[in-house]
Formats: sequence, structure tokens, C-alpha cells
Amino acid sequence: MSGFPREFYLVTSLATLIFISSTIIEPIFSLYVNDIGASSLELGLIVSLLSYTTLLTQVPMGIVAARVGRWWVVPFALLGQFSSFFLYSFVSNTTSLYPIRIFYAVTMAALQPTLMSLVSIVSPDGRKGEGVGIYLTSVGLGQMFGPLMCSLLLSYFDYRTIFMLSSIIPVVALILYLVLLRIGALGSHFSRASQNVESSVSTWTSLKQILTKKPVQALTYVRLSFAFGMSIITTIYAVYVVNDLIILPSVWSLLYTLRGLTNTIARMPAGKLSDKIGRKKPLLLSFIILTFVLFSLSEVVDPIMIGIMMLLYGLAHGTRAVSEWAFLGDVVPESDRSLSNSYFSSVFSLGTALGGTIAGSAAMFMSTPTILKITSLFTSTSIFVVALTKSESK
Repeated sequence: MSGFPREFYLVTSLATLIFISSTIIEPIFSLYVNDIGASSLELGLIVSLLSYTTLLTQVPMGIVAARVGRWWVVPFALLGQFSSFFLYSFVSNTTSLYPIRIFYAVTMAALQPTLMSLVSIVSPDGRKGEGVGIYLTSVGLGQMFGPLMCSLLLSYFDYRTIFMLSSIIPVVALILYLVLLRIGALGSHFSRASQNVESSVSTWTSLKQILTKKPVQALTYVRLSFAFGMSIITTIYAVYVVNDLIILPSVWSLLYTLRGLTNTIARMPAGKLSDKIGRKKPLLLSFIILTFVLFSLSEVVDPIMIGIMMLLYGLAHGTRAVSEWAFLGDVVPESDRSLSNSYFSSVFSLGTALGGTIAGSAAMFMSTPTILKITSLFTSTSIFVVALTKSESK
């Protein structure tokens, strides 16, 4: 891990705090909405509204960040995260959730593409995959510690109190960020005077050039298929586990933590491995595992077996994420990095939006195990897409 600049590790640590805050509420959000009185259709709409809003705002926000600088992105996201989680704890009906979800999505839209762009730029040549892997460990740590904290908090507090407590973390992260910025520990990358890499062509021309690359087209499809399947799990599977399999919410949160454990462990080795053997093989293996996991979750009912599936799911998730982002960095020039990262993040938002909406609608007339089987079939098509994709130089 040596050889990376100081700001690289500081940004990764800051991102870890942000992702932990986000994932504390992830295992219980669907349960909370369900308790308020939402139907399965409304549950799908509320969950997916975050992704729909992000989809519409991510590329424009990325363009703004590229043109005026990154200085506003982190504080804007942290203030939005704090406000949203605090407001979640006070809602009394499902209607109140809609504006909060929209506000949260807008404030967070530019964060991940901006941080990912910075990480890719400051990583040493020949170690881009490793750099992406180290940075994305922050996501894995969030998915591990967030649900674990949720499981522990569920032993003492109700859903509303957990939302309120989770709003403390972005406040702490904002204070740390401002201190680091003041002492110059983050370098010039978040300064108002920082210079961005300017492209000689227009934004939309650059975007069209990015989309004409066949590897980008393939990555778009596989990323969308993964996000679709993930949204199925976060939208209706939690309700199925608690209501149909009669598993305690705290136990479900603990099982969800296992996904974060292997997700975290896999990311750094996956980055190094993809630097050595290429991006395709790890990506191919991850979708084979994902297909198996989604089908298996439709059959297993024992908490131990669900836990094993979550371990495999996290392993595939971490390997896929690093391989995808590193692959994108291989085929897109640095001048278009911010734009391509915003586009790539918006693809994930589209997948989760469609997954949440379809999951909520399908649950009205179809069982969750059946929906999971269909989802596994859709995910399996990505195996063939990856296998047929050829690497392409920048």
C-alpha cells in the first residue's frame, strides 16, 4: 500500500465514514417504510426514488464539479446526509419520505464520481487497479460496519432512534474534513483554486465518444444488471426474510454484515489481481458467483445458509466493483475521467431504480423467491457479455 500520496488515504478514510453512515440504515429502511404503512408498490417507488433522482442529477452535477472545482462536493454531501437522516426519524406517513429522498439524492449525486476521479488521478501509473481497490475498500468497510452497528443498535433502539443516531456520523465527518482542509492535509484537490483537466471538446461530444467505446457499452450492461439484482435484495428481500422467514431484524442486519465483510476483504486483492491478469477474468468470475447466489437465495430459508450466500455475495460484489471501475479507467482518457465516472455512477442508479420499481410492482402478484429466480436469469446474461468483451487501449 506504500507509494500512494497522503491525500489518497485521507480521502479513503473520509469516504469510509460517509459509507458507514449510509449503510447503517440500509438493512432497515425497507422495514421502516413497511412499518409506516407502505404497500409493496409504494415501497418500491420510495426505495427507487433515490436512484431515479440520482440518475437525473449525477451527470449534470459531475459537469459542474468538473468546471467549477471539487471544493463544494464533500460538504454539500455531508450536510445533505445529516439533514436527510435526521428528517427520516420524524416522518409519520409515506408521503413525507418522497421529498427527503429527492433532497438526499441531489446532495449525494456528485460525491462518488468526484472521489473516484480523484483517486484514479493520484494513483501511480501501473497501480490504478490497486488504487481503485484500496479506495473501494471504504465502500466494503461501510457495508460491513454499517449493518453491524445497525444490528447492535436494534437491540436497544427502535428504527426512528437509529435514523437519528446515524445523522451524527456525517457531522463528525464534516468537522474532520474542514480541519484537514484548513491545515492543508488534503492538498490542493479540494481547494477553490484547484485546476481541473480541461477537455478540448464539448461535454456532450466527450460523452458520445465515451459511449462509442465497446468496452464501455459492455460495462454499462453488466453494471446495470448487477445494480438491478442488488436493488431486488434491498427492496423486498429484507421484508421477505423478516415477515415470511420470521427472522429477527437484528439477525438480518447481522447477516447483511457478512456481505460487507467479504466485500471489504475482496477489494484490495481484486485490484492487484486485475492489474496482473486483466479485468475480464475477475469480472467474469464475479458474475458467475452472483448468478448462483441470487438463485440460491430463492431457495434457502435457514439463517446459516443465508449467511453463507451473503458471504459469497459480498465476495462477488467487491471483485466486480473494482474490476469494473479499473476497466473503465483503462479505456477512458484522463481528460474525460470525471464525466465517465459520473456516467458510470448514473448507470448504477438506473439499475437500482428499475430494480426497486419492478420489485415493488412484481411483489403484488409474485412471490419473492420467484422474483429472485428471474433476477438470477437476467444476471447470468452478463457472463456472456463479459466473455465476449475485448479490452481496448485509451
